[in-house]
Amino acid sequence: MKGSFLAFAATLVLATLACGLSNQAPNTPLDPSGLGTIVAATFQALTPAEAASPTVATETPPTANSQTNGIEISFDNVSFVIPDGLANGGSSEKVPAVSAETGAPWEVGPAYMKITLSSYPLQGTMWKPEIRVYPVDEFRQIDSIVGDRMNEITSIVSNPSGPLPKNLPFLPFINAAQAFYGQMQVVNFNKGSGIRYLTQFDQAPLPINNQEMFYTFQGLSKDGKYFISVTLPLSVAFLPADGSQNSPTPADGIQMDWNNYENFPVYLNAVTQKISSTDPSVFSPSLPKLDGLIQSIVINSP
Repeated sequence: MKGSFLAFAATLVLATLACGLSNQAPNTPLDPSGLGTIVAATFQALTPAEAASPTVATETPPTANSQTNGIEISFDNVSFVIPDGLANGGSSEKVPAVSAETGAPWEVGPAYMKITLSSYPLQGTMWKPEIRVYPVDEFRQIDSIVGDRMNEITSIVSNPSGPLPKNLPFLPFINAAQAFYGQMQVVNFNKGSGIRYLTQFDQAPLPINNQEMFYTFQGLSKDGKYFISVTLPLSVAFLPADGSQNSPTPADGIQMDWNNYENFPVYLNAVTQKISSTDPSVFSPSLPKLDGLIQSIVINSP
């Protein structure tokens, strides 16, 4: 169907939700039974089920800290190595807990440690280069969905060659839906394990782009006390700079058809497969470098 149906659909969703994607939106936990669920359901309704097939998980062997060359960072009981060229340091912040009495429903969450990398090579992206360390028991008490997502991670780690869910687990909660995932692998660190993958979250069907796509690691410490959520921006040459209709798609990229909404599943499948089959070293920063940071993480009980 010719016309601007896709743009109309995106506008309708945004207007209905009265909430735009901003630089702060991904950094705000949301009530999983509230707005985040509505956005996910709306996005899935707009995107036919055949869009984007899951990729097969494989495992990246653990690497000791001594094998990662870079800057050693330590905050309280958390330490890791920033690989050479990825950042020049980091800052730590103790984010206080927010209860239903002290904040809005989507802000409710446990106290946690947030580490932000400084002088990261990509700036002005939707996601910040951050490592979040949550206390598992307190996080699980927020909502049963939290426990379900942690259980999903454990299940994938224990059977990486098994069938994968349509959407991979991601915490904290955000007011958008997972548009795709690719390049998924199980990654082990010194005292834990989890999954890493590339993804993008949207409130309506939009092109996969370098401003919004990011690398994430979602994992648990071996003692079951800590949940680790890492978000690291990255880019690849064949994607457009951002999700604007005016941003050109590189010649070797996959053009989204803005005038024919019914072609969106075909586009999403094609770009997902291209991202998943791309050499991990081609991304900027490269996936091996980002994996190296994850593999160097050490979390000790206080």
